[in-house]
Parts: sequence; C-alpha cells; structure tokens
Amino acid sequence: MNIRIDSNFNFLVTSIQYFPNGELFISLTSEENQSENRYQYEAALGSGQAEEKPTISLLQYAKSFASSADIKPKTKDTYRLMCNHLEAYGDSTIDRVTTAYLQDFIQYLQSQGLKPGSVRLYFQKLACVLHDAYKNDLFDDRILQRVKRPKREQEKKSFLSETELKKLTKHQLSEKYNNIQNMFLFSCMTGLRFSDVRGLQWKEVKHNGKHLQLEFHQQKTDTHERLPLCAEAEALLRGQKRGGEYVFKEESNQKVNVVLKRWCREARIKKNVSFHIARHSFCVLLLTKEVPIYTVQQLMCHSDIGTTKVYADLLNKTKAKALKKMPVIWNPTWATTG
Repeated sequence: MNIRIDSNFNFLVTSIQYFPNGELFISLTSEENQSENRYQYEAALGSGQAEEKPTISLLQYAKSFASSADIKPKTKDTYRLMCNHLEAYGDSTIDRVTTAYLQDFIQYLQSQGLKPGSVRLYFQKLACVLHDAYKNDLFDDRILQRVKRPKREQEKKSFLSETELKKLTKHQLSEKYNNIQNMFLFSCMTGLRFSDVRGLQWKEVKHNGKHLQLEFHQQKTDTHERLPLCAEAEALLRGQKRGGEYVFKEESNQKVNVVLKRWCREARIKKNVSFHIARHSFCVLLLTKEVPIYTVQQLMCHSDIGTTKVYADLLNKTKAKALKKMPVIWNPTWATTG
C-alpha cells in the first residue's frame, strides 16, 4: 500500500504500526518541529488510500461544544468556567486524553479550593464534551468510564416542621409582602423550586374535574410535568388575583430570601431559611404522613429514587433525635439483673 503526504516540510518517519483491522499509525518528526507528532491514518486493506484524522485541541472542542444553541445560557457559563480551569490545568489533543489525564484534572480542581459539588459539576461538563467527541468517533469512551469520579457530597438539608409552618402562617408580615409569603407557602405545599414558582403561568393551571392541577415545564430538568394539588395549594391559587399571565408577581431570589429571614425571626423560628427550604419541607411533610417513598418521588419530580431517600434518611435522624427527649419513667436496671 502506498501513502503519499503532500507538505512543505520535510518529514522523518520514526515508526510505523499496522493493525489487522485496517488501521495504520505513522509517527513523524519534521526539521521545523523536532517534537514528535503522531499522525493517524485509517486505511482499508489493499485500498491504496488513507484518510488523516486531524488532532483536535480538547479545549477548543469544549468551547465549540459549549457554544451550541441547544445549551442554556446559565449552563454555558458553567462550561466557560470549566474551560478556564482546563486551560489553566493544561490542554491536550483529544487523541492523547488518557484516564490519568482526567484523574489529574480532578485533583487539580480539588487543589484549587473548590467545593466538592463544583468539582463534580466541572468534571461532569468535561465528560459531556468527551462523550460528544466519542459520538463523533474522536474519543474512546472506555477511557472516561475508568475514571474514579469525585463522590457526591451529602448535602445538609434543612426543613420546616408542620408546627413551624403553622407558626409562620400565624405571624404573617405586612400586606406588601403577601406575594412573597404566598410564593413560599405555595412551594411548601407543592415542592416547586423558586424558578418554577416565579415562572408559573395561569395557562399552566388546569382543571381536573372539580380540582386544579399544574401542567408546566420544569426549568431545571427541562421536562414537562403534571402535578396534582393539595386542598391548601388550590385555595391559595383561587385566592390569587389575575393581574397578568403569571400567577405570582416577579420577585428576585435575593429579595425573597431577605424577607423570609425576617418572617422567620418575627415568628421566632431559629433556622437559616432560604426559599429552597420550602421544597425540603414539602418532601419531609409527605414522608411524616407516611406517603410511600415512590409516590413522594413522583410528586417531587425526582428522576432518581436515591435523591428522595436522602430525605427519608433525614427524617429517620429526626425521629431518633426526638426519641432521646423521652422522659425516664422507671429505672431499667432491673432488666439486666439476675
């Protein structure tokens, strides 16, 4: 088989490897660039032709992938930050990416003082880039599968108990904060995230017989959901004035959290509260009422039952803590005596 390379440079062949599957690897060096570069050719047996596979920068491929129109602006920011770390760590061509290279990238991220969740997130985005390269026949996905990924940090989840929620409703703030208070209580009764509550439109509130349900697009997971409502959530919706296409007036997350902290202080609830605690509270309330965990998973719109089990474990710890407050009503030493 003859292979011809047209170039303005003089090349020196340093090694040739030919495989039965038709792949030919030729290592070349040039007088202009003494560092060895590998040029990969794929050739069919006896065809007499070879097609060069270009070496592609991982960093440039990642930037190109992140600029895709299918990726949301907020996610593009995450890819941009990942690319900044990749550039600081050291770029490579995709064909030279190894398991060791990826493992070292994780260690580099950890050495930068990033939170475990951020390390996981940035590596996850790089993995998405490499998986796309695999689909384009540029990368061996088995390399990625052998990487020992950072473990998911167990997030400490806070929630408001049924008693604490009742205290909030009894100590409501002035009328000008009604919109924020209603948004928070609605989230406590539905488990919706802040983005979904703020973006909820009246056209997404549907009638299901005598009752109401939500048919909405969940922003975080980019999925369409159908969610039935409890009686209190229905009553809150029916009490909302229709002043436009959105159920609740637009509020910034920062302002909402400031108001919630003030609301809890006035209700004498000593917890560090943010809007997301409403979602946690909804889940724990369902579990305390002995709703089956798989039903809770569906109501929370969790794709993975493991995410829901985190709340069940939290509830078990709360129960164990409560039992420690049981009074001593007799001396149990008799049970251990002969």
